[in-house]
Amino acid sequence: AMLISCSSDKSVRVWDTFQCKRTTNTLTLSSDCTALAVAPDQGSVAVATLNSEITFYLLKTGVTMGTIEGRDDLWAGRSVDEQISAKSQKRNRCFTSLSYNSDGSLILAGGRSKFICIYNVDQAVLLKRFEVSRNLSYDAMLQFLRSDGMSGDAGPLATLDTAEFQHGEEIPLPGVAKGEFSKRRTHPQISVNAVQFSPSGQSWCAVTPEGLLIYSIHSDATFDPIHLDSDITPQALRTALSEGSPLKALLIAIKLNGLGYVQEALERTPAEDIPFVVGSLPSNYVPPLLNFLVELVTSTTHLQFYVLWVSELLNRHGAAVKTHTSTLNGILSAISAQSKSLSTLCDQNTYFMDVILTVGQFSKPPISEEMEVF
Repeated sequence: AMLISCSSDKSVRVWDTFQCKRTTNTLTLSSDCTALAVAPDQGSVAVATLNSEITFYLLKTGVTMGTIEGRDDLWAGRSVDEQISAKSQKRNRCFTSLSYNSDGSLILAGGRSKFICIYNVDQAVLLKRFEVSRNLSYDAMLQFLRSDGMSGDAGPLATLDTAEFQHGEEIPLPGVAKGEFSKRRTHPQISVNAVQFSPSGQSWCAVTPEGLLIYSIHSDATFDPIHLDSDITPQALRTALSEGSPLKALLIAIKLNGLGYVQEALERTPAEDIPFVVGSLPSNYVPPLLNFLVELVTSTTHLQFYVLWVSELLNRHGAAVKTHTSTLNGILSAISAQSKSLSTLCDQNTYFMDVILTVGQFSKPPISEEMEVF
């Protein structure tokens, strides 16, 4: 097993975790290291440096496989306290998070910019660039500062402290960043703190000041948890079911936002407890539960059991779902499709039984008078 570390001394070191010592492989970089990612085959490593470059190295030999120059792709904006233009300043242009996809052909990069870049590893070219925010309340969003935000010789208005202080208050001193006389207000700057590919490679997520952003190839892939915290786990779901708390288990399943968890919670709830569970269910949990029931009714073999759930939900919480017309139409379509399929099957079974009984009457051997009946 290997441990790979990088630091601001412009080097990447490979460590042997079992022998607790450094191996002979030490990679020398052209600038300070800001992030690294190991390829899925563990044969190479991608290193991001402070000069906006991503360099790929072979771990066994330390040979450079290629380099990506990402300064123009990052497009760092100009902060309000910058004295030079965004085109000239370079210190804020670097990647701080890297992530490979499942086969190692693509690499996702984000950092001190409002853009996230996806590169092809073999060809070292930019495939796609995503803008995470257009919120102008963040710093470094514009390449040029607006003239109405300037105060002439004093510079940008955002850097001036125009607050009026009362007698006895401590006045912040210019240039002081820490202590009692420091400036208490800071202007948030747009950035991408972390990026990560999903195991399937079909989606990826990014952590930004705007929140957790999830991008996916499939439009139906969503992450919409309800009051999710550290106590909401699959183990907590199964514990609630084993303790005989179907309502608590159903709430945990809806918060986990997984179809399998909701199916487990519903099918392990006794039919006689359905009215109590539905009656105690908060109204904000009803629409997501109906969305899960649309998928379950379509493919389930326990149709009557799920119809009981749908019937109770509509009777108890009709006011909460009357505005969700798409969900109601989905439930109606799913039940109608199941009803049509079962009607056809029942008719065929009825005809088959009639044929079998009719054929049985004609082929029944006559009872001989000489046969002794026991």
